[in-house]
Order: sequence, then C-alpha cells, then structure tokens
Amino acid sequence: MWVSSAYEAMLNGTPRNVPAKTGNDQPYVPGYTNEDIISGKFDAYLTQYAQALKANGMPLVIRFDHEMNGQWYNWSESSKQQNAAGSYTAMWKHVWQVFQDNGANQYAIWDWSPSRIDKLGNTKYQTLEYLQNYYPGAEYVDWVGMSGYYRDASEQPTFENTFGATLAQIRQVAPDKNIVLNEIGATETGGSVSDSQKSRWITSLFDALADPANDDVIGFAYFSETATTIVDGTRTTNDWRLDSRSDSLQAFADGIKRTDIDYDLQEVKQ
Repeated sequence: MWVSSAYEAMLNGTPRNVPAKTGNDQPYVPGYTNEDIISGKFDAYLTQYAQALKANGMPLVIRFDHEMNGQWYNWSESSKQQNAAGSYTAMWKHVWQVFQDNGANQYAIWDWSPSRIDKLGNTKYQTLEYLQNYYPGAEYVDWVGMSGYYRDASEQPTFENTFGATLAQIRQVAPDKNIVLNEIGATETGGSVSDSQKSRWITSLFDALADPANDDVIGFAYFSETATTIVDGTRTTNDWRLDSRSDSLQAFADGIKRTDIDYDLQEVKQ
C-alpha cells in the first residue's frame, strides 16, 4: 500500500479538458466540452503527451477528469456543463484510444475517481444507476477510487460515514478493481485538546485499512493543505493539514507506524 500527502503534485500535467487557470466555480467552459475532446480538437496535445509517456518508459497514474459525478467540473453531465448524456464515457474512451494508438497504455494506469456520493446535492446523483452511467468499462480502467472528505462537525468522524456509501457503489460498478482513496482529508473541527474529531477520523481511517474487508484499498492520498474553494457559489475554507493540531498529527504518526497494514509512505514534493 502506498500513501501520499500531496496528490496534486503526483499528477501534475495530467491531461484534463479544462484550461489551467479555470476557476473551480466554472462548470461550463466554451471550447472545452466533452464533445470538443471527442471531435479530435485536442488530439495533437494528447498524442504528444502519450508519446512522451512512452518515451519516458515509467508508469504514470492518470486520474483523469475526476469527481465527474458532481456538478462543479466542466466534464460532468449536469445541466450546467452543456455535455450530452453519455459524453463523459465517450470522451474517456477517445483519450484512452489516443494513448493506445501511441503505445502509451503499457505505462498508463487509468484511475477512475468519482466524488463521495452521499454529499452530492441532488438525490439522483447519489444513485447506483447515475454512477454506472459514468463508468467507461473495465477495459478502459485500471484502478478505481474516490474523493472523500470529513468537513461536517455534526457527523460522526468515522471511515464508514465518509467512505462507506461510495465504496459500496464503486465495488458494484467495478468489481475486482483495485481501489485508491485518491483525495481525502479531515478538516479541523476542534474538540478537546487530546481527542479532536479530526484525530478520531484519522484513527478510524487506519482501523478500516487494517480490516481485511478493505484489502482491495491499495493506497490513499491525503490532501494536507489549507484550501479555500467556491462550489455552487459558496466560499469555504478548510484546514485539512495533518499538523493542524498536535493530536491530529500524532494520530497519523501512530497510524502510519502500524504493523497490521502494509505501507510505503511517499512524500511528494512540488
């Protein structure tokens, strides 16, 4: 099992159908729809990227157009994005085929990564059928995963609450695929000096990873940053840092030293 504390740096340069400076509150970006990708408009760039990957000869995890089941990125299929139903999987297959045609898929690890389902605003986005509509198929996916954050102090800080509902659906959509918790974190919610909700969430994470029922979870990437985001017009700042408090950092240090889980801790530097 591998662990990263800075996932964005790991995948710097991953091909995404969105301009680099696009804000996270721009669900529709003209010229960068799924159909624009499918049409071949960006094939020259994709070909260059694929050929560079092949020339490098090292494996690369491509967490391509993640959190597609939400409504905040321009590759999703809610009404804001102006993408036709089924266009996400068609777009994924098109990009995958460009890599295949250039001999790059022997090095690419395609990582399909939806967002936590039970926090999506519309109940239809929380259904198994909705998630299945975004899955390109086993041939085009190597790993599956999810984004999952603990940010609500009224919620019990447990692995099951944060990940359980989504993992259950992922395992139905993509059985027998390895799972990576691609982007996770717990915000600082306070609490007693030595037993905050965040530290309990971290302990629950390691307890769950030691459970044989989660042997298909091969790694996680913790978002150890303070971040301000705008989603659906709402501005929010969260302190996800592992060292936001001493008890949170200690909980992670204790967890990563456990001998009942096989870890390879890797720090990714910018």
